[in-house]
Amino acid sequence: MNPNTIADGLLTGGFYALIALGLSLVFGVLRLVNLAHGEFIVGGAYLASILSAGLGLDPLLMLPVVALAAAATGFLIQRHLLTGLLLRGAEGPLVATFGLSIVAQAVFAAVFSYNPVSLRAPYAAAGIQLLGVQVRGISLIAAVAAMLLCAGGYLVLTRTRVGAAVRAAAADPQTASLMGINVRRVYAVVFAAGAAIASVGGVLVGLAFSVTPTTGPQYLVVAIAVVVLGGIGSVWGTLLGGVLIGLVQALGTQAFGGGYGVLAVYVVFLLVLTVRPAGLLGRRLG
Repeated sequence: MNPNTIADGLLTGGFYALIALGLSLVFGVLRLVNLAHGEFIVGGAYLASILSAGLGLDPLLMLPVVALAAAATGFLIQRHLLTGLLLRGAEGPLVATFGLSIVAQAVFAAVFSYNPVSLRAPYAAAGIQLLGVQVRGISLIAAVAAMLLCAGGYLVLTRTRVGAAVRAAAADPQTASLMGINVRRVYAVVFAAGAAIASVGGVLVGLAFSVTPTTGPQYLVVAIAVVVLGGIGSVWGTLLGGVLIGLVQALGTQAFGGGYGVLAVYVVFLLVLTVRPAGLLGRRLG
């Protein structure tokens, strides 16, 4: 095994975990597959490109603004659109997020056209030596960001009163409401957090690769695979699932060629779910 391939796979797994974490939180709490999740990723990259070009600043410095904008958008969508639909069943929110995905793609195409957009920074393509292995600087940044966000999310969920309210709302919304927890607000905050994390992933994806108006669904598929493989609602499971998929893809590509790397991912995906249908770390929030 080539050490560079292993390192590349592990760090790519950080990207995958980063783009999947927000989806895992939303699904774990709201029981909702947000089909517009990929558009929050792409939208984060587009917003960072506008801000960095207009202000002449490094795209990473735009992360707080991008995350706040995505969180505000997510909060409003959940509060004024999805919450009412969730009370009537799971089908309505699913269709609504699918509609939001289509609308967002049309808006992105009208504003940015279909030409690929990538964010420019000196470290985006630069390589660095890490324990004697050559890796991309942006891949290392994404992996560190994924670990920090997973650790932060875990601590918030398990060590704070806000996290306790989120876990209660996820476990039994009716009982949580009787205990005085504003479940609707919790749902909106969680959806906003998921959107913010997705937009952060989008900025790093834009630095490492490129985005077009239609790349959102591709990232959504990857995020769903990571969430299911790691265990729905499990923060550390999301990180583990992303790393495993990145590693299998890299090794599969090295061994069999580019097209077979993706095939190897889904073979392993099916094998793991055959043994552990609930995912690697089971179903839990935290």
